[in-house]
Amino acid sequence: MDTAAIAGKYFVVAIDEWPADSQYPQGHFVRVIGPVGNLDTEVDVILVERQIAVSQSALKFSLASMREMPISTTQSPWSPSAEEVARRRDLRDSLIFSIDPKGSQDIDDAVSMRKTASGYELGVHIADVSQFVLPGSATDTEAMARGTTVYLADRRFNMIPEILSEQICSLRGLTDRYAVSVIWDLDREYNATGVWFGRTLIRSACEMYYEQAQALLDGATKVEGLDPKLEASLSESIVELAKAMRVLRQRRYEAGALELASTEIKFTFDKESGAISELLPKSSLEIHRVIEEAMVFANAAVARRIHEQFPGAALLRRHRSPGSERFARLVDAARTKGFDVDCSSNAALADSLRRITQASAGDPDVV
Repeated sequence: MDTAAIAGKYFVVAIDEWPADSQYPQGHFVRVIGPVGNLDTEVDVILVERQIAVSQSALKFSLASMREMPISTTQSPWSPSAEEVARRRDLRDSLIFSIDPKGSQDIDDAVSMRKTASGYELGVHIADVSQFVLPGSATDTEAMARGTTVYLADRRFNMIPEILSEQICSLRGLTDRYAVSVIWDLDREYNATGVWFGRTLIRSACEMYYEQAQALLDGATKVEGLDPKLEASLSESIVELAKAMRVLRQRRYEAGALELASTEIKFTFDKESGAISELLPKSSLEIHRVIEEAMVFANAAVARRIHEQFPGAALLRRHRSPGSERFARLVDAARTKGFDVDCSSNAALADSLRRITQASAGDPDVV
């Protein structure tokens, strides 16, 4: 091949073999991806390198999948059918709300928390995508092949078509949506005295972003962007939810849970200027931990129910314990500061890290 044809371009080659007596592998040219430095080419390279897809165009949904999608237009928006509403538990009168990053279009979970005569009622509500994606359908097959939604700085590639992820299955405020819910009865010490699982119909009262919810948790009033008529009720629910999640989190720690701190940074991309801006680190707001704990609580409850009802089909994802050599650098670094780290179990490691954190408060050299 003429080298000029591939100069300054990304291209794909396939390795056919690598003889034992040769310093070089043998292969063949497959295709040119595009010029180096071109944005779309660079995105395609990421997809190829990470074995996500051969190109962006390959991630478009098939005609067969799109034919399976419900119809929703500005003139005729989608609405729940009377037959399906009759089969579901109607929670549209409950104070349910979502908390997500500002500008989110795919709102896939919402929560609720209210006081009762004996304690509290806690709810976690997840968008019911299964209502629209049937087993063995074209959309189901394509979603399994994708496995997840892929997020890049300026774009994303959805696991399911946008008509579902960003519209009909997005738990938008003041809009009727299908959900799958887990609802607990909690006593005043936040012990679960009962739990209900099922398909529901919800109408989220409010789409909040994290900073708004954090402001309510901090006791603020007249939060920008929130309905003044709802603020008091939302504030009460969020404060009670946070109290409950702190207790549940502490119980998980005491039972041996290990959580390693990490910081998720969010970026925004300005298409006109090409500028990428860093926003607030996700770990900086307590409300993130509150929502995360609610989801962990729901996942654990669902896992227990699956194991109870389908013991022969239930799977536990269990990570292999890392070898002691993996902790050598951590142990050595801690010793330079006079600390011992016990890596014999999750609980022991968590306790060691907790003691180091407490003893090193204010020390900039200990992170």
